[in-house]
Amino acid sequence: MKKFLILSVLLILAIGSSVLAQPVTVGLIQHEAGSLDDGYVLFSPNNANITYLIDKCGYVRNKWVCHYRPGFSAVLLPDGSLLRTNYIENKNFVAGGSGGLIQKFDWADNVIWSYSISNENECLHHDIKPMPNGNILAICWDKISYYDALNQGRKAELIDSCVWSEKIVELRPIGKDSAEIVWEWKVWDHIVQNADQMKPHYADIASHPELIDVNFTIASTLRDWLHFNAIDYNEKLDQILLTSHNFSEIWIIDHSTTTKEAASHSGGKRGKGGDLLYRWGNPLAYGSGKPTDQIFFLPHDANWIPEGYPNANCISIFNNQRFYNNVRYSSADIFKPAVDSNGDYGSSYPYGPASVKWSYSTDNPEDLFSPTLSSVQQLSNGNVLICNGNLGDFIEVDSTKNEVWYYISPVSIFGITAQGSGIQMTNQVFRCTFYPDDYSAFTGKDLKKKDIIEDKNRVSAGCSLDTTYVEDSEYNLSVYPNPAKDYITVNTDLNPCKLSIFDFQGQELITQSKSRTISTKELPNGIYLLRITDSNGHIVYNKIAITR
Repeated sequence: MKKFLILSVLLILAIGSSVLAQPVTVGLIQHEAGSLDDGYVLFSPNNANITYLIDKCGYVRNKWVCHYRPGFSAVLLPDGSLLRTNYIENKNFVAGGSGGLIQKFDWADNVIWSYSISNENECLHHDIKPMPNGNILAICWDKISYYDALNQGRKAELIDSCVWSEKIVELRPIGKDSAEIVWEWKVWDHIVQNADQMKPHYADIASHPELIDVNFTIASTLRDWLHFNAIDYNEKLDQILLTSHNFSEIWIIDHSTTTKEAASHSGGKRGKGGDLLYRWGNPLAYGSGKPTDQIFFLPHDANWIPEGYPNANCISIFNNQRFYNNVRYSSADIFKPAVDSNGDYGSSYPYGPASVKWSYSTDNPEDLFSPTLSSVQQLSNGNVLICNGNLGDFIEVDSTKNEVWYYISPVSIFGITAQGSGIQMTNQVFRCTFYPDDYSAFTGKDLKKKDIIEDKNRVSAGCSLDTTYVEDSEYNLSVYPNPAKDYITVNTDLNPCKLSIFDFQGQELITQSKSRTISTKELPNGIYLLRITDSNGHIVYNKIAITR
């Protein structure tokens, strides 16, 4: 992963001299032509109680300060309000991703709705999905007692004092602090086992891919058996997409059922009740295929790609822990489910396709490796935005897999990391999400630039999203002498009101107002950017070199 702006590297190589200023270690690292700049990125640092909305230069455009750490999802709604899950302690459910509380904030950071699902038998965790009708889909752990698990066919050696199954609830918010559960689906209603023919749900696993093997597990804990970490909803198909970390699969279920039908094996538009319509990533989980057929390894954040986007109706996902030659690495993947226009997935097993459609990884595995967390988002211009969650890295790559934008979250468990300091490896981020500037949430909202998170004086000298850029030739610009020793003079049709010199780490070094000449006596040999600002706000950049 590149740790400095590509532009600076190219210029330094061309001149043969460098400016070794304070290194950029957090915030904006790389920004190139091709980055989708017409919008903003939303993220909630895992170890802080703030959700940030930044532009692609790293400037904060809005933030929401909460009373809790995230739990982990945050979604910007079309009306400009923020829906966010929060962590509240529940000693019955202690695991990564535990939440328990959903809150809704207006643009001005006021809590306008709050609802908790957290008790000894259930706990909201990881992710939520707002629906077009205003309801909210939420993932919840569902406690199954030791004896119930045993009596339903789970092996005794796979049971701790209890088992955490999963359920999905659809909430209709009411007032300021209440909600009605209008639909529910439970994993425990759709299990199968082949361990004990004297107990319920006994059947051949491979003959029932629509059911969940109650004894399949690769989890490090016996309780958190499935570990859902993401949920998505497809309105056109009226289907729900789930990511099971511990099964290394994605599952799709029918939402067109009633709650009663969702607990059964019939009903709904597909006629299958709450049984799985489709699953993909690890056919070993339903007794099909070979180990070499496994494609997902502890994945995260599966989402349908919207219609009108490149790869529309495909699914994007972060594949956390892939293996090759005993090396672990991650990849951002896109695949097209084997589904027809009616939303049916067929009956050929293992489910297709045989491979992903598009995949991004790096030559050096350490550059894109996150054992947990992380997200992938297809952008409208063909680029893909990736959150390398454990490192707090946001990487945008174009369709040919070239990096065009790179940002490191500066927020760690110790607070805001100072520029030039190590990040301490505690700046994890569950997900980052890009919202285009024509998204309705921004209509009529105050989006004026505020300070960047880590240091209000540091941003890339060549990164400005609100300024009119002028080509050098348009205003007959010449800068001399260049290379220079003690001064630089600007000759241009512009009427300069300020000259500024930056290093290529974004540090403003010298500023001279109302003059066409700027002193360079204090600058060591190296390559710099000269910024010329005129009285109308036009800005021109010019590369300069200092040699003595």
